[in-house]
Amino acid sequence: MGAISYRALLPDDVNAVFEVARVAWQFTYATIFDAAFIDQFVSTNYAPDRLRALVPMVAAREMFFDVALDGSRIIGFCNIGLTPRGAELFRVYLRPAYIGMGVGSGLLERGEHFLRMRGAPSYHCFVHKDNELGKRFYLRRGFRHVSGSDRNDEWYMEKALS
Repeated sequence: MGAISYRALLPDDVNAVFEVARVAWQFTYATIFDAAFIDQFVSTNYAPDRLRALVPMVAAREMFFDVALDGSRIIGFCNIGLTPRGAELFRVYLRPAYIGMGVGSGLLERGEHFLRMRGAPSYHCFVHKDNELGKRFYLRRGFRHVSGSDRNDEWYMEKALS
């Protein structure tokens, strides 16, 4: 592993982000969803055109979407937005080989800085109830499970920003 750096999403990043999403979903959800569902979900939700449409909001600092790089290779990303329900972590994913090396935490710290600068008192995310890797990550990072706000198969997790 080289030096890890972080920066905002750029238009030329979208194909690499799509690829990270694909391998991360295949790794994380292999025992939860079938391969066809994963392919369909990633192809829809991480389509390069869809990601590219977020770039102007990221550039205007209306949304947080940073990528993590090992040298010049995109190895992870984190997307946080401001919603009517408050600040929400939409997604944070890494290439599997980089899990446990602090890259996800680095991305979250940058996102939390973005939120603090906007006066957000807290933020939340939804994580699949069977995604043990994700749940452990969020709990270690200071999130708590608020079961009364769970939806369908997803845990609602929240973190106060001091």
